[in-house]
Amino acid sequence: MAKEVQPDVFISVGGGSTHDTTKAMATLLAEGGDLRDYAIRFEPPDRVIVPPTPAPKLPILCVPTTMGCAEFSRGGGGITDHHLGRKLSIAGEGVTPRTVFIDGQALATTPWKILVSTAIGQLRIAIETVYATGHNPIGDGLALHAIRLLFQHLPQCHDGALDTLLTLKTACVMASLASFGGLGLNTATCHHVGGLYNVPHGEANAILLPHTMRYNLDACADRQRLIAEAIGVATPGMSDTEAGLAAAAAVDGLCRALALPRTLREVDVPEEGLAAIAAATLHDRSLSTNPKPITDAGPIMAVLQAAY
Repeated sequence: MAKEVQPDVFISVGGGSTHDTTKAMATLLAEGGDLRDYAIRFEPPDRVIVPPTPAPKLPILCVPTTMGCAEFSRGGGGITDHHLGRKLSIAGEGVTPRTVFIDGQALATTPWKILVSTAIGQLRIAIETVYATGHNPIGDGLALHAIRLLFQHLPQCHDGALDTLLTLKTACVMASLASFGGLGLNTATCHHVGGLYNVPHGEANAILLPHTMRYNLDACADRQRLIAEAIGVATPGMSDTEAGLAAAAAVDGLCRALALPRTLREVDVPEEGLAAIAAATLHDRSLSTNPKPITDAGPIMAVLQAAY
């Protein structure tokens, strides 16, 4: 349709799937070919290959209606490839939205459950940013304050007050802006839980995040202590490991308070599908900055089984 209309601009109104679809349209309109030509390839443990997409793209204007922040991602977004059985991350040179309009009334059009689940997806970005291998002081500042704001204000989200919605969206944006140091196992796995079994990304993150935090704890306990301090659950007498466990428990408790699902079984992921998710996750570039290197499906399967 875009080829036929030859637009001057794309306007994307909605959540992450809408914004990612718009980026894919802009990429294909400018570059031609097949979307798979622009899929980022990952070779464990840490090699990432990004195909060039140099052609000038049409500008994208975004109006977000969820707490997810795909509109702030510097990449080209994620597109599910059912033939390959995994979600593709698309190279995105030139598709970063030109302008983002954040409006409380636009956020208020979205059901409460979607708002809180997409906010938990951003909490996952903030948490993984703090302990990813590329962590840095600027990312720490943004991510840790985002964690504080999310824990403080998410329980109030159901009141629908525009000030609350805008504060939460600000925290979510901060998490995305902090993530230039990389992410990790939770992001990588949730891409494929959602892509293969149609689980909303925020709900997948709510289910898996406490488990991936615990899995990574022995490689980044000092970083997870920072997360516990931002949440407010670290005490002076705690070891770093104890503080990390308290942080994971607090994340689990927040998701329960928000009535989000706790197990993969609850969102209709079949147990026999866990192996397919693990295999797909091994191709995901977010593993490249996980604090514990992952080179085979075993650790991924262990996390999935714990979350089942």
